[in-house]
Amino acid sequence: MKATFIFLLLAQVSWAGPFQQKGLFDFMLEDEASGIGPDDRFHEVPELEPQVPVCPFRCQCHLRVVQCSDLELGTNPLKSSGIENGAFQGMKKLSYIRIADTNITTIPQGLPPSLTELHLDGNKITKVDAASLKGLNNLAKLGLGFNSISAVDNDSLANTPHLRELHLNNNKLIKVPGGLADHKYIQVVYLHNNNISAIGPNDFCPPGYNTKKASYSGVSLFSNPVQYWEIQPSTFRCVYVRSAIQLGNYK
Repeated sequence: MKATFIFLLLAQVSWAGPFQQKGLFDFMLEDEASGIGPDDRFHEVPELEPQVPVCPFRCQCHLRVVQCSDLELGTNPLKSSGIENGAFQGMKKLSYIRIADTNITTIPQGLPPSLTELHLDGNKITKVDAASLKGLNNLAKLGLGFNSISAVDNDSLANTPHLRELHLNNNKLIKVPGGLADHKYIQVVYLHNNNISAIGPNDFCPPGYNTKKASYSGVSLFSNPVQYWEIQPSTFRCVYVRSAIQLGNYK
């Protein structure tokens, strides 16, 4: 019985194939047979060129922060009814607004008093009244060129006591806007390409010579039907640089 058991055990060992030590090359061949080669395991990933993000216009970009502090709304199909009263009221530090080349017919109401620049050029605004500029005490530059403005109320500019630059060129004005003579700081006034036919002696400067008013550095009146040789010399008595006045149709 014991001899029979030993005989069967030896028979099983002899039937088994001899052990063969496989090297690294053998394993690589097996991988190729299975469809996975060494190049598939250890392939090089091509380096991608980093894409530099473009910072939006008039914005400041720092890492993951994009700061756009000013409400650039030009060239949109906006109408006056599309801008609600007080739409910008919550922006207490807003200093610049540009709504140009749209279909608005009036100056938006309830603009923030922090504004220093307001650009409304190329719209369909027909009039500037006192209420439209109320509360804009810090406004220094107002652009209203290329509209259809035919009148500016006398008290309008009084609501912008720190205004220094006023653009009303390419409109339908028939006279110089009232209030310029009483304005203390305004220095640049664009009135060219309008329908102004006459200029009074007190339209730009207050009566007398001993008044505290900033001197004009630029007044444009060309391309108006005014006869410039009929303008009295004292009309620009608060202008100290002669070249600051542009008259006639040649410029």
